[in-house]
Amino acid sequence: MSTYRSLTRQRAGWRRSTIAVALTAVLTLAGCTGSLPTDPMPQAGLPVEVQPRQDVQRLLPRPQPGASVTAIVTGFLRSNVGFAEANDVARDYLTPQLARGWVPTSKVLVLEGSPQMVSTEPGIVSVTAQVKGWIDERGRLTEQPAGTVTTQSFDLTRVEGQWRISEFPEGFGLWLTSQDLETAFRPSTVYYLNTQLKVFVPDVRWLPHGEGRPTSLARAQLAPIPSYLDGAVTTGSSPDTHLAVGAVPVDPESLVATINLEGPGLGENTDRVGMLRAQLGHALLALNGVAAVDLRVSGRSVDTGDDGPVTLGTDLGYRDVVRDVNRALLRVGDKFKVIDPQWYDLRNLPSAQSRDVDLPQLDSTWTGVAASADLASLAAVSVNRTELWRWHDDATEINTGIGDALTDPSYDPHGLLWVAGVSRGKGLPRVWFVDDEQIKAVAKPLDVPTLDKEDIIRVFRVSPDGSRALLVVGSNQDTGKEKLLMAGIVRGSDGQPVGLDEPVNVAPTLVHVASARWASTTELVATGQRAGDPRMLAFRVPLGGWLGPLGEQAGLVDIFAVPTGEGYSPVLRTEDGRFHVREGTRGWADARNGDELIIPGT
Repeated sequence: MSTYRSLTRQRAGWRRSTIAVALTAVLTLAGCTGSLPTDPMPQAGLPVEVQPRQDVQRLLPRPQPGASVTAIVTGFLRSNVGFAEANDVARDYLTPQLARGWVPTSKVLVLEGSPQMVSTEPGIVSVTAQVKGWIDERGRLTEQPAGTVTTQSFDLTRVEGQWRISEFPEGFGLWLTSQDLETAFRPSTVYYLNTQLKVFVPDVRWLPHGEGRPTSLARAQLAPIPSYLDGAVTTGSSPDTHLAVGAVPVDPESLVATINLEGPGLGENTDRVGMLRAQLGHALLALNGVAAVDLRVSGRSVDTGDDGPVTLGTDLGYRDVVRDVNRALLRVGDKFKVIDPQWYDLRNLPSAQSRDVDLPQLDSTWTGVAASADLASLAAVSVNRTELWRWHDDATEINTGIGDALTDPSYDPHGLLWVAGVSRGKGLPRVWFVDDEQIKAVAKPLDVPTLDKEDIIRVFRVSPDGSRALLVVGSNQDTGKEKLLMAGIVRGSDGQPVGLDEPVNVAPTLVHVASARWASTTELVATGQRAGDPRMLAFRVPLGGWLGPLGEQAGLVDIFAVPTGEGYSPVLRTEDGRFHVREGTRGWADARNGDELIIPGT
């Protein structure tokens, strides 16, 4: 059964080093609410104990006397990785004016391989590079399709007889190799809130690694909600909430991070302070070197008396969504079998563990079966995808007028059943939702104005936290090209859905998406193809990370994710009706035959 429970994060014991780690970061612009630094000059962060890195002592090349224009640009790009260190060699390659105005993290381009450069004319160097992805000023990583190439020009001038870069390409911030990215940045998580369910809604950002990471993460948490989640989640921050000082200090002995906030009326708004305490505490406690968080408003701690600073054991009023599904349904013909989805062969559960489940039979005219978390409700669509079948408490209902090209249904943790398709009147993409227990209730429509009339929603599924939806969107003229999108579900003051945010493409490297599902609150699984892939593959899709192939399986048609508490187990289905489970690093092992695998609550 699908359950929510508080996430207990295991932390290795803190070891207080007696050696000061000499790292610095671009993190001290007071009052800034952006997630990445906007100050062009690097400044030292306040003390925080971090794990030592092997590359702390690396020596980056300085510009050599008499170096050519191409050597200057090459040296500059190689030294970009040290942008946040005290001795920022990269600025030595720039004119004094450009060095003062350079904001490295305004946009980070991640390169594949080595850039190729040529001097096209005196004082101009043209650089061509393959782009793997980029990070915007908020820290969001977007992967780019294979073969993406950029060609940009750097202008140079002589300073005291030596060539120096005087003008960047438009929008230039940093150019880093994939290896350098892993050195200079780390994925971090900011947390928004689903107020109806009192759960955290995570959003991954890539932030500079080093002493100032707590400051950078705090600023990211205080920044406005991104457009793809606007109205779907809430936050305790506001545009006028900011750090009272330029950094978040972490005491090297107690490992307590102190966050001092200011903002008009903040001290009198206990609800907002409580939300910020939960968000900031939860985010910063995930960092190595932070054991507690002391939130202060205008210098006064919000935790007094015996409570003390926020720690991993503090009740924050919100919890992570952690699902552990220990029983699922396997459809074989017109019957459902209750199985253990975490067992290697998807074996049937003993009758003693499934005797409370009384399920109907369902003939072959229905497909795409979904089940509520408690297995009390089922839904499916007709094979021609024009009708919605529902079952609850031994009662059955068929909705024949809902729409066309219906997707497989999806249940959410708010107690709603969702389906998407095409409206019969105007032929526009549309989404419907209805109370999962009221099978005779009329489904309520949501228009999706951000999609074109030619678009068709092929997959629609709601996230485990109930705040977001994944959409596989293609064209009604072409079934071979789809996008995997994510959008927030906008809710009114009563908690009822009223619309969808403008979607964001979470897997731009996929040109064909056959199926997709939520694996956790921060990751999807999908079957699809990248440009150049000769056949369908299975992928893990981290939200804000790099696409991860899960290996090949002949005849692949679908992928499922079985929640296992702290993670998930992928299960594949092939066109011969066979299910396959992951077998270590060796690939996939046969489990058993069946027509459909139904994971409750998805």
